[in-house]
Amino acid sequence: MISDEMRDIFNEFVIEAEENLQKIEENLLELEKDPQNEEILNATFRAMHTLKGGAGFLGLEAIVETAHAAEDVLGKLRNGELQLTPELNDLILEAVDFIRNALAKYEAGEEVQVPEDLVGRLRKLEESAVSKQEEEATVDELLERYGFGHLKGKPIEEILEELILLPPDERPADLIDQLDKLIAVSETPQPAEEEKAEEPPPEPAEKSIEVAEEQTEEEVPREKEEEKKPPERKAPVSQEGEKVLRIDVRKIEDLMNLVGELVLERNRLLRVFQKLYEEYQSKTIDEFETVMSSLDRIVGDLQLAVMKTRMQPVKRLFQKFPRVVRDLARMLGKEVELVLEGEDAEMDKTVLEKLEEPLIHLIRNAVDHGIEPPEERARMGKPPKGTVKLSAYYHGDRIFIEVADDGRGIDVEKVKKKALERGLITPDRAEKMTDKDILFLIFHPGFSTAEGVSQVSGRGVGMDVVMNTVSAFRGTIDIETERGKGTKITLSFPLTVGIIRSLLVSVNGRLFAIPIYSVLEIIQGEDAQITTVSGKEVLILRELTIPLINLGEALEMGGGSIGYVIVSQVGSQKVAFTVEDLFGDEEVVVKPLGKIIGEVQGISGATITGDGKVVLILDLDGILKREMRTLTLV
Repeated sequence: MISDEMRDIFNEFVIEAEENLQKIEENLLELEKDPQNEEILNATFRAMHTLKGGAGFLGLEAIVETAHAAEDVLGKLRNGELQLTPELNDLILEAVDFIRNALAKYEAGEEVQVPEDLVGRLRKLEESAVSKQEEEATVDELLERYGFGHLKGKPIEEILEELILLPPDERPADLIDQLDKLIAVSETPQPAEEEKAEEPPPEPAEKSIEVAEEQTEEEVPREKEEEKKPPERKAPVSQEGEKVLRIDVRKIEDLMNLVGELVLERNRLLRVFQKLYEEYQSKTIDEFETVMSSLDRIVGDLQLAVMKTRMQPVKRLFQKFPRVVRDLARMLGKEVELVLEGEDAEMDKTVLEKLEEPLIHLIRNAVDHGIEPPEERARMGKPPKGTVKLSAYYHGDRIFIEVADDGRGIDVEKVKKKALERGLITPDRAEKMTDKDILFLIFHPGFSTAEGVSQVSGRGVGMDVVMNTVSAFRGTIDIETERGKGTKITLSFPLTVGIIRSLLVSVNGRLFAIPIYSVLEIIQGEDAQITTVSGKEVLILRELTIPLINLGEALEMGGGSIGYVIVSQVGSQKVAFTVEDLFGDEEVVVKPLGKIIGEVQGISGATITGDGKVVLILDLDGILKREMRTLTLV
């Protein structure tokens, strides 16, 4: 248990420990590609060493024991006494996972037991290392035992050459086999002596967390005298040299709320000024207009600056997936490379935190069902190693995240067949559906084209989580696939979720707001081509048949007149909505409905317009789900 007095220090340790764990994980995956990279290996050792020291100061025994055992194995790797293998890497990554989980338990005030089995396996691996001195002593002993003492002192390779050249009846086969094994153990060359000297001596668990944290990759104490000097605390420094200030998220949220209120008052003030300008014409009004224009610009800049404090680079999220791909590829016996692009793109922290699970589902599907086994790829003329690309980029006022693979693609006919078997669509509807419509059936809860249940993934097993997350944050989703070429799934989200531009509409005399990012087209009622198909109204637009929903009926307010038809993008589907009138667009602050009202399907929140009216913000996805249950929701 962490005492109240140590809580602040512990919270700081958790943040830095997470950074060190992420660094260790990234380095281990990089070492698999470049096992001889001593710089990365040294950095990994130091990160684990720092982690152990900080945990020791706080008395986190389970983390100390695990980190210590993993550190000793990394030390053997540095000294060349162990060789990096995928199995060895698996064990150290298992230690990283345990430490990460233990941190969460300590943070929740739970007791954590030392993982005796894991520590035991790490210790056993460390003890299996054979030093050069032990090796030489073993060679001399073997030579004496078999009567070849005159060969002592020579390199093992030369000894083997002489033994192999002996006549068959004099050749000691057992001795040759044992010498071969010793060569296999000592294949990795020893590092230079001066490199060994860089290794910091083990520190006692009682050493202060400040000292442990100061052992960065750039500075490692080399002499005992230097260790005794109390290091100065340094603030983290970014690549540009600017100091990073850590701020409680709640303070940022409070600031965002205040800016939201300021935006509302700015809109109200602009509306009042417009009325004054229409009624009075004077020099004072002209000066007032100048002030209002300046105020409008300053509030806009302030709003943008505060929103940026909520933005985080997607790199924080993307860094978690190389490990996912690596583990899945090993489990499935596939060769897969994960390519990351656009890691510097930023998005709202609220959305970023909820994207991990959906992206894991998409990446698992890409590796499990998308990428073919090496032998199958070879038959198709593809390179044995498949590629999964995770990228992020901006387009307009939205951020796009893509998961693409160069695998076998999705079989559209197979998806249609499964949907018909399960009764998700009727044969009549199946005939009218486009390939894109059929593809989106994989997002139906529980839908899968797999013949059996997979422990890794399944197209549709968990894919509804992806769609629900996208819808919850007013996002869109798109799928592109080609048989034998691969699949690309694209998610898009607004850059911020707190303040959005909306289209103000009226339904039966009541004002509502529709997020403008989902509005594709607006058609005047008299120009709209509306007909009936299978008993339901649809809009015919450029040879496309689009479902039509009367918002008055959907909101249980009566039919009302059709002044305009709004064509919207809801998820992946185009849907048309009828309204009475339009009142332009306005920047609005999204406010929750509150605990008393709770969640209402079809309403995402409320806002206050510039003239002080309370307006409900429509959730078109929720309205679609409620009003069109006979349609396949895609």
